[in-house]
Amino acid sequence: MSFSQMMELLQIKEKGRIVICNAGDFYVAIGKDAILLNKILGLKVTCFKTEVCKVGFPIQSLEKYTELLIKSRYSYIIFYFDKNKKELSIVESCKGKRKNEETEQKLNCYKCKHCGRYYKKEDIYIEAVKKLYEEELFKDEVNEDV
Repeated sequence: MSFSQMMELLQIKEKGRIVICNAGDFYVAIGKDAILLNKILGLKVTCFKTEVCKVGFPIQSLEKYTELLIKSRYSYIIFYFDKNKKELSIVESCKGKRKNEETEQKLNCYKCKHCGRYYKKEDIYIEAVKKLYEEELFKDEVNEDV
């Protein structure tokens, strides 16, 4: 089983909660949890795997982000994965009044500038959509500057 499969199983088990787990020196959320954390906390979205987003923060920043999560009133659970023991433990859990009802696993991958690569082979149709999105982003940026 891979880390992503473990996270997906935890998301099923903890339905409605934001699921966060460490990966090395960072706590990470993927898919719908990453999208929601991007919206409510402004965490930067990057690519985790094909068309699945992730967000993360350093382990040392756990207290800062749990305080923000509590203020947002969302339910969440944070796990710590010990590679040596091959065990998961719950670091913190909060049953907030709000549930994660996000359905998207990713932002629009053709807009994604974070990872510098595209997962799908670009053809003439994708190229056309990509140009359309880039034009819309450019217009939005120009309107923001005005």
